[in-house]
Amino acid sequence: MRVWAMAVAAVLTVAGPVAGCSGTSGDNSPPDATVTVEATGEPSPEPTEAEPTQSQQTKPSIEIASLPVGGVPEDGSNCNPISWLAGEIPAGVTIRLGTPSFDPTGVFEVDPSGCRSDAQTCAGLEWTAQNTPQCWVGFQQIAREGTVSLIIPATATCDSQEVCDTLETLGGSQITLTALPPETPLETPSSG
Repeated sequence: MRVWAMAVAAVLTVAGPVAGCSGTSGDNSPPDATVTVEATGEPSPEPTEAEPTQSQQTKPSIEIASLPVGGVPEDGSNCNPISWLAGEIPAGVTIRLGTPSFDPTGVFEVDPSGCRSDAQTCAGLEWTAQNTPQCWVGFQQIAREGTVSLIIPATATCDSQEVCDTLETLGGSQITLTALPPETPLETPSSG
């Protein structure tokens, strides 16, 4: 590998006849131009070996099947507010909420139209020690009867495995929904 120590630049100005130089036409008159000569070294080549890798700063993380959440719909709406119920989230922990679902399936299903259009959805929301914003899950009943739990899975990233292990023991959702039989109109006796 060659490394050039310096770059050289020189400017030569011709003002009169220079011994040994002549014009191209064969006469002895001096050239009318200023000649500039620049000599520069080639740039230093980039190293071809791989840069050393930096140590990866991975933090422990865990999948939580169901967060400890709660909330009660207001005014009989089909939109459930979701709040963290397990006290303060430890410093250095980020909890990323997953896609809500119901367990068992087939009684209720997630339906965002049950909430106002400006309601914060839960999927992808992150909770930290400094910020646990409320979110909402819209739903609709699809069976005549049954009771379900609203499940919100999450991924927790922690400063230590010990903190993550503690989060796994916090329990799950405290939100349950019970299907109500649909109301049928009263039949009127037929006359006759």
